[in-house]
Amino acid sequence: MSIFYCYIPLDAIAAEKTARDSGRAQSPSLQSWEDELRRLVAETSSFPANESARLDLARRLKALPEYNIEECLLIIGSRFVELYLVAGTPAPSAANGRTATFTDFAKSFSYFITGSNQEAVIQFFRSALGWMPNGEHDPAHVEAFRRAYTLASEHKLAGLALSRLFQRALWLYEKVRLETDFFRHPNTADEVLLEVAGKIFGEFKERAVLFVGSNGELSHLVKIFQQAGIGHLYFALTGPEKPEAASSGQIINSWREVSQLPAIDLLLLFDQAGRNIITRAYLQKLMAARHHAPLLLADLTAAEAKKESPEEIAKMYNLFYFRQRDLEGLVEQNAPVRRQAEAEVTGWIRDEAREFYHWLNSADRFHFGSMVGRSPQMQQVFELIARIAQTGITVIIEGESGTGKELVARAIHQASSRARRPFVAVNCGALPENLLESELFGHVRGAFTGAVSNNPGLFEQANGGTIFLDEIGEMSPALQVKLLRFLQDGEIKRVGSNAVLKLDVRVLAATNRHLQTLVHDGKFRSDLYYRLNVIGIKLPPLRQRPEDIEILAAHFARKFAGRMRKTIAALLPEVLLRLRQYAWPGNVRELENVMERAVALTGNTTLEVADLPAHLREAASSTGSAARLPLREIERQYILDIVNACNDNYDEAAKVLGIGRTTLWRKLKNYAAGNGDFNS
Repeated sequence: MSIFYCYIPLDAIAAEKTARDSGRAQSPSLQSWEDELRRLVAETSSFPANESARLDLARRLKALPEYNIEECLLIIGSRFVELYLVAGTPAPSAANGRTATFTDFAKSFSYFITGSNQEAVIQFFRSALGWMPNGEHDPAHVEAFRRAYTLASEHKLAGLALSRLFQRALWLYEKVRLETDFFRHPNTADEVLLEVAGKIFGEFKERAVLFVGSNGELSHLVKIFQQAGIGHLYFALTGPEKPEAASSGQIINSWREVSQLPAIDLLLLFDQAGRNIITRAYLQKLMAARHHAPLLLADLTAAEAKKESPEEIAKMYNLFYFRQRDLEGLVEQNAPVRRQAEAEVTGWIRDEAREFYHWLNSADRFHFGSMVGRSPQMQQVFELIARIAQTGITVIIEGESGTGKELVARAIHQASSRARRPFVAVNCGALPENLLESELFGHVRGAFTGAVSNNPGLFEQANGGTIFLDEIGEMSPALQVKLLRFLQDGEIKRVGSNAVLKLDVRVLAATNRHLQTLVHDGKFRSDLYYRLNVIGIKLPPLRQRPEDIEILAAHFARKFAGRMRKTIAALLPEVLLRLRQYAWPGNVRELENVMERAVALTGNTTLEVADLPAHLREAASSTGSAARLPLREIERQYILDIVNACNDNYDEAAKVLGIGRTTLWRKLKNYAAGNGDFNS
């Protein structure tokens, strides 16, 4: 599997004829794709308006036959276009017997900047942080990045590799945000200007900015202030041309109109003509009309002022005056702290890239923590865990018994900054009320019969870490009150004591009951429910994610074979068919027990139907007549089962199947053409 990326600064679109003028030959499909990309990035419409066009473009790119592209992510940000491609091993060309490479792809685009594999993965993590290839930080790109991935995921353009990268990127973003100053210091003059304006005016919603003149930075600054939520945009153009950015606000046609705009809070000068008009006399009149309310004036022209002394303007009361070099000086002041943060983040990114390739080449590619799943439902759960793990907020996990609620809680804990602190799990339904209270909150000597010494509770044991309250719906009303107090104030009292203990514990809770129904029936406190349900994770039952049954079965077979010192090479297709047909009322826990029994009983290196429990064989047989498959489908499932058992090693799978690698490749391509995913 190979990963490739390319990006284009949007200002390079102006050189759209470069590739053609160079005389470099392009395939018709690549030529069409490049033309479509130029058209899309040149549009000024909002993202939803051209969403279908972006999807169509990404689909056509993914379908390029010579590269065997399996996953595609197209990001059109505010200043850069990025493209990430994941490809399997391409088949040799029928014409010349040569295998196409991403190097061939990159040569087709003269102004694309490209990279592959480790470099591509590193850039993926940088992009998720808004850290662009030119070193700038672009917060708007973070939004574009997440929006593009959501779109690709919803439309099956992002698969396992991009999903894993995105999950880790979300986790890394939170780590960087919480543990460094990476996002706190602006690294461009534009960002400094926005930060200064924020300190002067606070909220931008009721503020207005007047852009005087025009240069190459106008469009970018307009976007920055729009994203910051500025209330009103005005444009006073000094030349005959009308920049496209000016269409986003009101154009002032005469300077008389400018003098009648006392509501202007920010004045941005872009050329010498504007500077000649915005004089000290004009500013004095404007400030008087504004009753000397604060005004920010930024001179973004390159040349030094000659007509007015900057010091004279800067001395005006409540007028904040900045030149381009002043803003750049503030950027330089932040440089040491910024470089230190960037160096630390770079190290984390390289660690993540190494971990990704370790994961990619391992047999555990469908693992997230201790969980296993390739289905869209579980990938969404993994993504949500990555988003919230480091936030410290309370989470409620809902799902039927056996779906893995405690595994989710452990994954959240392990991915958080509390990972090295205790993780304490308690089943609230396993103990009577009086024992549960003492178990959770502890007791002092003499609190009740048998309390011969002080005993810290589980909350104290979990201090600094995480406590997992399973089956919280079974908790009594009295204990619910105590838990609510802890969630509100972080305080507990031991049983028999009035001393208040202040603790730092993250609470994760789980239930197999519908808490909203319990709230409606008066069996669970509504205030506690809303305190717990800051973030809700719903785990799907196994019957709703049948694509996970096969990889879960293989995982458990390997696990128990290793524990029992047996060798299990594969599960027969008939076994996999029976497992898929069964309803699994006990969910993943039941499947685990079934596979443990099968491994214990088998005397062969393959698991057979006879190794399955009788109730499972009978239940599957009762639906067998309705589930009979044509020979072609049985062959397809068998081939895919072997490929998955070999962890997508096609050479090994071809040997097991007794067919040539080319034959296997052709069949997989046919399956992909039939359902869009030969790994389904």
